[in-house]
Amino acid sequence: MLGSLLDLPPDLRLSLLPRSVATPFAVAVSSHVGGVPDLTAVFVIVTGVFGAAIGQLMRRWLPLRSTLARGALFGMGAHGAGTAKARELAAEEGAVAGLVMVMAGLFNVLVTPAVVVGLLA
Repeated sequence: MLGSLLDLPPDLRLSLLPRSVATPFAVAVSSHVGGVPDLTAVFVIVTGVFGAAIGQLMRRWLPLRSTLARGALFGMGAHGAGTAKARELAAEEGAVAGLVMVMAGLFNVLVTPAVVVGLLA
């Protein structure tokens, strides 16, 4: 939606769409929906590094008491970089982050192409 507001070209918008999952998933989705896989890979890396850095701050501010919630925060928001950061903080958080990262990637691969078709129809 932000891409539309900024009047970005369609291929750039489609390249940004899958940026919040691990690179292999995002690149596959990007190439399937008409994005530029190389750009998507760059967006994924930037999102992951930013998410891992911000995740540290969010972890302190949000009242997340369970290991499950803290791990999910990193795995969903920052994929690989977040999972590495979660593992650095605690083994259980890292395990949950890895699981959530894979689940988010699979969901993205299955759902995003249908959403794109619906938006373009």
